[in-house]
Amino acid sequence: MDVLITTSSTLDGKKIKQYFGIVSAHVVAGTNVFSDFTAGLSDFFGGRSATYADQISRIKAQALTDLKYEAIELGANAVISVSIDVDEVSGGGKSMFMITAYGTAVTLDRVYIENSEDTKTDLVTGNVVADVIEKRILIEQHKSAPLEMTNDEWCRLLELKVPEMGDFIEWEMISSGLKEERLFAYAASIDFDDSVALGYQLFEKASKESELRTIQQVINKMVLVDYHRSISLLKSKSDSLTHKKAVLNTIIKPKRLYSSDDINTLNDLIGTVEASFPTIAVFRKKKGLLGKEKELWECMCSQKENVSVIKSTSIFFASNA
Repeated sequence: MDVLITTSSTLDGKKIKQYFGIVSAHVVAGTNVFSDFTAGLSDFFGGRSATYADQISRIKAQALTDLKYEAIELGANAVISVSIDVDEVSGGGKSMFMITAYGTAVTLDRVYIENSEDTKTDLVTGNVVADVIEKRILIEQHKSAPLEMTNDEWCRLLELKVPEMGDFIEWEMISSGLKEERLFAYAASIDFDDSVALGYQLFEKASKESELRTIQQVINKMVLVDYHRSISLLKSKSDSLTHKKAVLNTIIKPKRLYSSDDINTLNDLIGTVEASFPTIAVFRKKKGLLGKEKELWECMCSQKENVSVIKSTSIFFASNA
């Protein structure tokens, strides 16, 4: 199934049957593309201009390709009113650029795609082959013994979109700590399914509360929540309250798409959450000075509170929320 991409909001001779809402795709580009540009226009329009133009064209093409996949997931066959924005993502004294393509996913009654069977070719450009070779070299270099990357190497990794480098991100988390902007940039550079798998792989391996918080924030920002993986993680980390709290803070957010199959999954998730967070308070009754019994709530920290006071406080905050 191919998808029509257009900047126009209307198409002559084509009726829109259904609107699915806005879809978006993100591709990260290294700062070396743009920092050299700001160094001087004469440099940019010199001998290297063709390289820059080719690189930027590939980045935009990748963003539009990702946009098509987002539309296909919704069941759409076209994306209209398409725009491309460039935003800066910075942190730790380093910066990179996020290219975002977005538009409205729709179903058209008739779609004509110029790229028909008789115009397809088996030819690929030299740049595509060079990228594949560079990816393989990068993976081999870091597979046996992970090495720290320079800023330029990191930016190039993001441009190449290498999902196989997830183990390097895990190694970096364990050895030097996980930075939110770095994880966000890498997750945004690879396909959605690979980003989801990476997020839960890191959840499984993380040991510090700060790491779990970073992973949780990236999953929430990029809407990577996966109910099946959440259930498995809650069960495998049943003895770790910090892991369970981090997972809980992701599943309370809505995911990208829902189907009727999610009903059973959500019921399983509810049961798993209830089993993962059982009531740990102890309720006791104690006689007062006048012989009247009152109910006490005893925390696991041994502190005792009057149940009626707690209920009154809860009602107060609920009514003033």
